[in-house]
Amino acid sequence: MFKKILAAVAVTAGLLLAAPAAANAVNYTDGAQCKFDVSVAEAGGTATLICIPGTWSPGEAINWTVSGQDGAGFKLASLRTADTSLTFTKHANADGSDVLTVTLPASASGTYSVVGLGQSSGHECPASLTVLPADQASTVLDPGSSDGLAHTGSVVASWAAWMGGSLVVLGLIALAIVGWVRKVKAS
Repeated sequence: MFKKILAAVAVTAGLLLAAPAAANAVNYTDGAQCKFDVSVAEAGGTATLICIPGTWSPGEAINWTVSGQDGAGFKLASLRTADTSLTFTKHANADGSDVLTVTLPASASGTYSVVGLGQSSGHECPASLTVLPADQASTVLDPGSSDGLAHTGSVVASWAAWMGGSLVVLGLIALAIVGWVRKVKAS
């Protein structure tokens, strides 16, 4: 009876530890969010907004709206405007990706909001960029990993995996001790 219970516990533990890995094997790019390559930029500089493949429908027309403090002189895809916001329509690439290079005005400061709205999918993709005035020193942080790829690991904390593995090993050691004790008592 004890062996059956232990076997059931071992199978359940194995399934619980394997489920997050199976869930991460699926490609969840449809409707993904767009992100700037930097989180903070300096006035007069540039930033690139990147939408990964599958964010938009292939070739879909996207209405981009940029707004922020002192939007006069803002450039998006080589289009200049004198308004405090800019609206621009661009088509997504064949794989559903899109890349926008944003040139910030020299007088820019504060947070700028860039929102893309797919005309056929209705998917809305907001992104924001913080701009420091040109006279302040800025530190640009890259939120990605050192190789430029996003972290796509399991949602189970590594300590939980180690704890589960340790419990399985301790259970096997306990079984070996119980078996050895029975063998000693029998002889």
